[in-house]
Amino acid sequence: MHIWQISVAAAFTLGLTGPVHARSCDGTQGTTPKAHPDVIQGVPSCPEDDGNIFLTPDGSFYTMQCCMHQSEGTKLIATVHTSGYDDCINRCSETDNCNGFQYIYGDSGNEKTGDCRLYSSAMFSTRKCGNTLHDWAFLTDPPVIEVKQEVQLACSTKCPDADGQLYKAKNKQVFHMDCQKRHGTAWFHKTEKDTLKACINSCASYIGCQSVDFHQRTRQCYLGKHQGEPAVQASGWASAHSMGCSGACDENEVCSSNEPAEPPLENVIPPASESGQTPPQFSAPANPDITCDSNNNQVVKIDGKNYRILCGKQFRDHVTGYKPVESFTECLELCGNTDNCSSVDFYDPHGGKTCYMFTSNQEPPYEHSNIWAAVQV
Repeated sequence: MHIWQISVAAAFTLGLTGPVHARSCDGTQGTTPKAHPDVIQGVPSCPEDDGNIFLTPDGSFYTMQCCMHQSEGTKLIATVHTSGYDDCINRCSETDNCNGFQYIYGDSGNEKTGDCRLYSSAMFSTRKCGNTLHDWAFLTDPPVIEVKQEVQLACSTKCPDADGQLYKAKNKQVFHMDCQKRHGTAWFHKTEKDTLKACINSCASYIGCQSVDFHQRTRQCYLGKHQGEPAVQASGWASAHSMGCSGACDENEVCSSNEPAEPPLENVIPPASESGQTPPQFSAPANPDITCDSNNNQVVKIDGKNYRILCGKQFRDHVTGYKPVESFTECLELCGNTDNCSSVDFYDPHGGKTCYMFTSNQEPPYEHSNIWAAVQV
């Protein structure tokens, strides 16, 4: 195979509108397809470009056959008169089902110079012309380039095989892994882990963790909040960054080991029907808007469950899931309808607004100025 590189604009700047080269054929045409065709620029000339490939304006590739008639079994779509070979190419590109064309280079009988015959079902032709007036071109597969073939172990979390692959952490959060790179951004926690996989799972257990840098020899694991690809080339390192929850485009999906239950309706008692009339439908009353400004250290009722509001506190441990929400009230509603949720952290209430759910039913042990917490009582 030949390594090739071609520009559509360059191909047609370099001669498709220019004059036809002197033409000749040596009688070897139409024997077998060329084993290693070149991709040529400009108007193909015969016999040197016989069997080579040229590129058309619409991105199609055609094999050139000098001094040949159309292949057996083709179907004539139309004959059009054109201003040159490039015009014939364009006519084929603009015609449905055209995948081959024959261009007439000189007057002969009823044929005129510039006649262009468009065909469907075109292929390699073995029908020799007998003179130099006809050339045949047919649609062919795009040429390929030589590349190094690398074998990569699927679903690996160990470099080098992990490079470019995805890993779903224990809380369903998906991380993109990169080898020989690190984020190099500020980190908020450093720990020692045996593997990149363990480092990623450590990140998944911390609120707001979005990235990891892992040094493979010393097993140092750095947790950060960088939300993009690593930018620093670094031998001996591996990194990963969060791409969100698995199934994040599903509004009912939560980064959790449990699927959220369908929220039940409360206080809805259908009245008795009279005289065959459809009774009116009533909705449950809306939950109050809970905020730290109004409800700190108070007990509030959300969907029939009582929560104590504890502002500036944080749980961190025993997380069971998390999901972006619009309000503290929605966070409490989500907890009430999720199995094993007894408490929440509403992270960044004036920015990111993420609801983290926990199994703990004790008061939160940590302080955090940007978190509103609540626990069922």
